[in-house]
Amino acid sequence: MLVDYLSSQGYTALGTRSTLQAHEALKSDAFDIVMADLRLEDGNGLDLLRQVRQMSPKTYGILMTGYATMDTAVEAIRIGLFDYLIKPVLPAQLDLLLQRLESLRQLQSENSYLRQAQVADVGSGNVVWGRSALMQDILEMVKKVAATHATVLIQGESGTGKEVVAHAIMQNSPRANMPFVKVNCAAVPETLLESEFFGHEKGAFTGAVARREGRFETANGGTLLLDEIAEIPMSLQVKLLRVLQEREFERVGGNKTIRVDVRLIASTNRDLQEAVRLGHFREDLYYRLNVVPINLPPLRLRGDDLNDLIEFYVAHFARKHGKNVTGVSPESLERLRAYRWPGNVRELQNTLERAVIMSTTDGQIEVPDFALAEKPGIFSNISVADSLPTVDEMERRLIGYMLLQTNHNKTRAAEKLAISLRTLRNKLRTYREMGFDTDKPQTWIDAATPTPAQIPAESVQ
Repeated sequence: MLVDYLSSQGYTALGTRSTLQAHEALKSDAFDIVMADLRLEDGNGLDLLRQVRQMSPKTYGILMTGYATMDTAVEAIRIGLFDYLIKPVLPAQLDLLLQRLESLRQLQSENSYLRQAQVADVGSGNVVWGRSALMQDILEMVKKVAATHATVLIQGESGTGKEVVAHAIMQNSPRANMPFVKVNCAAVPETLLESEFFGHEKGAFTGAVARREGRFETANGGTLLLDEIAEIPMSLQVKLLRVLQEREFERVGGNKTIRVDVRLIASTNRDLQEAVRLGHFREDLYYRLNVVPINLPPLRLRGDDLNDLIEFYVAHFARKHGKNVTGVSPESLERLRAYRWPGNVRELQNTLERAVIMSTTDGQIEVPDFALAEKPGIFSNISVADSLPTVDEMERRLIGYMLLQTNHNKTRAAEKLAISLRTLRNKLRTYREMGFDTDKPQTWIDAATPTPAQIPAESVQ
């Protein structure tokens, strides 16, 4: 009766008549819940559940009996069983029990994720959207899309605040009180990315000593942010497409289909349309992700917002570090406004925090407190009157400079460029397809720009 009822409610249920059959089933598959009668043909259900708890502490145990005694109830509590049911077990009673179990499982998964997650110094609650028309339009879009369950694709340069926008969407959505799980696709080794997404079964690969839930399961009912989504390999893009279409998947090494209800937000600092054109990103996946696109402008295009951002972050870091700093001097403000901010808001945060820490007088921060380069930057000799290179050309030159400076060490070059090694390799593959000799980056560098020997070391770090 229990197997039939659970199956009709969408659960995968297996019934056994003895402890021997139960042990065989537990060896061949993993179960979230084990319900056992107290009296079995070849043993005692309490002993069976005690063994299950020892073998798999994350499996919930439920004891059923028509012969309730205080001793068995106390023993059930002692060994950590989830519940103790008196037969007959009614469907309504079982429904309530399973709802409690699902809520507890979700809470435990979220807590486990939060313990591992890194918390930013300046949280998404401390954010200045700015008064510029660009940011006001984005704020309106965030408010509209947050109320829906639509998939969102956030694009923008590194440091423009993509994660902050994703967090704002989650906080203003119907899923605000559900899990918010983040995965940096560029930070996870390619061989482990599928397991990170979908989880794995015990023994699925070397090192898989126990079953593990993936991020999609952890985020069930809530929101999943896939940062740097352009770094996902083509082989995994097919499986991600299936999850977006069908809302189901299997763990690595498993054959049980798992269904989830997850709101997906993706972000990237790359041009996904260009990646599709070059064959590095699936076109069908791109259109699945690009339901609601949000393009964040770089800080250099947000001149109207810079004063507000400076005022906000100076006050924030002054409180954080216990400094009596009230703002920046007019001369400092002029220097900050003239700077190009290639690292965008993240670079502004770091610059202002350092200035607050290094300030030696109370009141306003002066120019010497800032670490902005006095010397010209890499491309400073290009005048407005010149034929300006494109952003892609400038990026290619910078990568070429860094490869030369690091003696072609790609790992060190990626670290200095503040990008992932995978991103650098993708860039180099693109350049090869465009006809550039990636073994000779000096051939990419325009003669009108300074040679690596002329570049001040502090301006490329």
